[in-house]
Amino acid sequence: MTDLSARLRRLLFLVPYVAREHDGVRLDQLAHELDIDRSDLLSDLDLLTQVGPPTGDPSEYLLVSVDSGKVFVDLPQRLTRPLRLSPAEGCSLLLGLRALRRSGIAPYDEALASAEKKLLSALGADARAAEQLAEGTVVAGPDAQVATHVRALVDAARERRAVVLSYAAASSGKATKRGLEPYGIVQHAGAWYVVGRCQLRGDTRTFRVDRIVELAETGTTFPPPKDFDLEAYRRERLFVPGADAVTVRVRLDPVAVARVGASWPAGEIDRHADGSAVLEMECDGLEWAVGWVLGHGVHAEILAPDAARAALRERIDRMRVDYAT
Repeated sequence: MTDLSARLRRLLFLVPYVAREHDGVRLDQLAHELDIDRSDLLSDLDLLTQVGPPTGDPSEYLLVSVDSGKVFVDLPQRLTRPLRLSPAEGCSLLLGLRALRRSGIAPYDEALASAEKKLLSALGADARAAEQLAEGTVVAGPDAQVATHVRALVDAARERRAVVLSYAAASSGKATKRGLEPYGIVQHAGAWYVVGRCQLRGDTRTFRVDRIVELAETGTTFPPPKDFDLEAYRRERLFVPGADAVTVRVRLDPVAVARVGASWPAGEIDRHADGSAVLEMECDGLEWAVGWVLGHGVHAEILAPDAARAALRERIDRMRVDYAT
């Protein structure tokens, strides 16, 4: 060990060792403890008097002194206590901890409860003020069933266990049963979604957790998907089809294609030599697709499915009645 390394180790030991002794430590005893000469110890103590922040004032430096054959070390407040939290800052942390505990996403109840106690202890006299702020803040509580399902899906995704669920479609409200290989959980606009391979549809789909009626494990596992990044999937996909998304095919004539320009909805575009195009897109329900097609008037036509064509006719009929009155 070099002389510099040995000296650094001595200093790192010396400061907390002496600082905890309010009555000081005898100079000879400390030299013996460090196995150095008295003169080397005095040199180390002299160096310690220069320890402090570069732009700090004298009160922020180590106070090292030798009095009546004893060594004393007083640490400045910055080195002994963390920066204090204001009641508002404490309230923010409390709300975050409590929201996490109630969300069902993190199965670490005991650890979070312990963290909350430590936070209140660290706030000291300001703990009550922080609690009062937190208690006066209304945070919507999660549905108990959603929290249970979220936790079960997090565990299943982590351990690559397939599940079977009954899922209520937004359009009909009827629940269908299907297998799912969950890849992960995401939250969007205040709702939880599970992303995974839908065994019924045969591709990656999203399921809104609050529409899951029943959830059970299948007892089977699945291999992790190759090159699947949940965060990239969430961030980069402009549109993520829901579990019951409807595929709508629309034909646009050259006029409509020119109007669309570069602002195509997400989907597959098949351009034709005459300037027209056929757009195939997935929609969560038909309302948006019908409105988009109507916006192009006679220059756009829904080709499929029949339900979308019927929805378009119904919308036109309603518009005729509205304009006639």
